[in-house]
Amino acid sequence: HIIAVSQQTKKDIMEFFSITADKITVVYQGCNQAFQSEIKNEVREDICSKYHLPSNFLLYVGTIEERKNLLTLLKSIKNTNDQLVIIGEGKQYKKQCLQFIKDNQISHRTHFLSGLSLTEIAAIYHSAEMMIYPSIFEGFGIPILEALFCKIPVITSKGGCFIESGGPNSYYINPLDEGELTQAIHHIQSDKKLKEKMITKGYQHAQNFT
Repeated sequence: HIIAVSQQTKKDIMEFFSITADKITVVYQGCNQAFQSEIKNEVREDICSKYHLPSNFLLYVGTIEERKNLLTLLKSIKNTNDQLVIIGEGKQYKKQCLQFIKDNQISHRTHFLSGLSLTEIAAIYHSAEMMIYPSIFEGFGIPILEALFCKIPVITSKGGCFIESGGPNSYYINPLDEGELTQAIHHIQSDKKLKEKMITKGYQHAQNFT
């Protein structure tokens, strides 16, 4: 018997390996307890100060590889004043992203971090305006869940597994449309009621994954 982490993964297994549905059961995963615990304001401030982070920032968490689609996010903030914190490591695709940052002179608005403890990552989630996860293909998308537990809005991709982890109140965009992503960011920034609803309902949805 096969245990899958999402309905989307179950469908993928059936499609790619021709395995029947009755042999696969979906059991949702949770995320680390570090993201489900309250973090005091002074702890958050100390960690943000340690890494010289701006007072307001967007957050990206994940490996820096092509299917995670960081480049579209960078394009979407090119002509804005938004600051972006990027937690993750990468190789060849990261070089493309760094080249884009250099070519468009946005290095002062992009902050790369890696090698952090789970508590540090959780504190940075808590401190972010929102988390943006424009991935093209995932089995589940744990950073979405981490963000919802940390009570920040999430922008992620239409289709696939993302609706399962993000729930009905995350903001879904075409991950290859930089204009749509820019619009989504500014919509959340400018609509306080929408932002509060996304936080409250998102946290409630996260309780399904413990």
